[in-house]
Amino acid sequence: MSDILFFLLLGLGVGSMYAALGIGVVVIHRGTGVVNFALGAQAMYPAVVYTELRTSGDLLLPVIGLPARHDLGDAWGFAPAVVAALAIGAVVSALAFLVIFRPLRDAQKLTQVIATVGVVIVLQGLALRSFGSRTVRTPPILPEDSIDLLGRRFPVDRLYLAAFVVALAVVLSLLYRLTRFGLATRAGAESERGAVLLGYDLVKLGVLNWMIASSIVGLVGIAITPLSGVSPFNYTGFVVPALAAALAGRLKSFGWTAAAGLLIGGFEAVAVHLVARGWIPDLLTGGLDSLVPFIVIVLALFAVGRTLPVRGMLSDERTIRLPTLPTPPWLLATAAAVTLGIAVFGSSPVRLALVQSSWVTILLLSMVVITGFAGQISLAQLAFAGFAAFSLSKLTTDWGIPFPVSPILAVAATTVVGVLIGVPALRIRGIQYAIVTFAAGLVFERLVFRSPALVGGTGVAQVEQPTFAGVDLGILQGGTFPTRVFTVGGVVVAALCLVAVARLRASAAGRRLLAVRMNERAAAAAGVSVVREKLLAAGIGSFLAAVAGVILAYKSIDLVSAGFEPERGLQYMALAYLGGITSVRGAVVGGLLAPSGLLIVTLWSGSLNEDMILGIGFAVLVATRMLPNGLAGISVRARGSRLRAARSADLAE
Repeated sequence: MSDILFFLLLGLGVGSMYAALGIGVVVIHRGTGVVNFALGAQAMYPAVVYTELRTSGDLLLPVIGLPARHDLGDAWGFAPAVVAALAIGAVVSALAFLVIFRPLRDAQKLTQVIATVGVVIVLQGLALRSFGSRTVRTPPILPEDSIDLLGRRFPVDRLYLAAFVVALAVVLSLLYRLTRFGLATRAGAESERGAVLLGYDLVKLGVLNWMIASSIVGLVGIAITPLSGVSPFNYTGFVVPALAAALAGRLKSFGWTAAAGLLIGGFEAVAVHLVARGWIPDLLTGGLDSLVPFIVIVLALFAVGRTLPVRGMLSDERTIRLPTLPTPPWLLATAAAVTLGIAVFGSSPVRLALVQSSWVTILLLSMVVITGFAGQISLAQLAFAGFAAFSLSKLTTDWGIPFPVSPILAVAATTVVGVLIGVPALRIRGIQYAIVTFAAGLVFERLVFRSPALVGGTGVAQVEQPTFAGVDLGILQGGTFPTRVFTVGGVVVAALCLVAVARLRASAAGRRLLAVRMNERAAAAAGVSVVREKLLAAGIGSFLAAVAGVILAYKSIDLVSAGFEPERGLQYMALAYLGGITSVRGAVVGGLLAPSGLLIVTLWSGSLNEDMILGIGFAVLVATRMLPNGLAGISVRARGSRLRAARSADLAE
């Protein structure tokens, strides 16, 4: 028992990070109504700036068009480096609110989520541009002493971090209860119209709240750089336990949020200890700690989900339009002919890029169905693809089940799992469902895809290549990679999925899904079974994601958990939005724009660098502001304008 208590206290270090990020979530939601998935990146950038100032004396500025690094002489001391880093982080946050999130105050929650993803991508690209992909630890900030506790040596820096977070929660509670600024923020959270009538400046309040949140997460991000090191990517995963802590505090209470964050960190440390002692079955040893925030999120949403605060809007939400114009047959025939020509006659890199675009297109189609048609913001579609891929590995290598039975079983199992994960949608929706599925993606990546039961002791799962009637259908044959047979097969499967989703959109089932998306109460009043349609969307979405995962498995041959992180799932959702989340065309556009996809390889020789990451991030941000229907919506809007002009001309005659 003393061991459990010791490791519970030892987890206060990382728990302090979760608590601080959770407090940042609460501050921003109180001030502007945004659930910010970018806080991990907002903690990362000041930490990167601080690290560079402390180690080399170079100042990193997040400004495009200017040099990324500025030599300011010798390495800086602690205090000036912290002040400079926090100031830069606060300015970036203020600009993000003014330029991106304030104009999106009336937008759908999906659009706001995608905007936060765009901020993550941009900040990561800026950090890569100036800092590189390395992980750097800074000199110790807190005392390195240790004390005797429960028969072990306990580092006191964990206690300092926990004390700071507790003090922070107390100060913020008093600030938002007793000051004019706090009362104004609370008034705006209850009703923006009422706050405006009282004379409060909502823009100024929003800027201040974003800057406060940035300073909090930036300061704690700097504090843990000696413990975990900092890189452009290693802070983004902290957002899941931070969201869990914020939900435990009902997006309102700083005290409960801080307590929940500290406890989550403590229980994660206990879970790691139990795994290390061999007290946990092998099936759960891959990432038992990831279950802790997921369980907290599910319990919090089911307990208080319906009572969570909803930000009052100044006007009605702007909806994302659903395209109604069919694609001309001649365009479909031309696209099919060109694609098959590339699959047969293209070079090896181009064929591989086409395979990449094929499975990503199918994955994005799953998001079109569940998010674009049914209105559920699911962030677990990549996890479902991974589950199908790892299941296929188990079926083919361990159990010897041949093609095509093995992929059919993998897809069927994933569809069942997807429906089970979709059950929470019967009680929650919107941003709450997004948080649940995002946390579920973390559980899949850390617990399932790293489980020794799936990947053994090497961490690598192998997939047997498909053969049928003595014909090798795999991606590698006779030195040809990828084979033309495999490339054509991937294209044909993607085309069948595109046709199926297009027919779903035009069917009675599709219209029922759209009715649920528009208004659940009105749909139920019209006789539509909301429960059935939500589960149908979850089933179809997970089925399509599983098909994508099967193609990815056969393409990769060797599978590892890297590449299935929940942050990567956010990026694919952003890609679906950029293409057009409500249309089949959007999935095609997103597939072409995928990293290592056909268009990227053709234009940028397939090299994924910071310039490409920045370009994708800025494109996503522009789409949230100017292209709510994505790039595919441009052609639909242009064609609709031409048709309306033609009708007007006919009427004039």
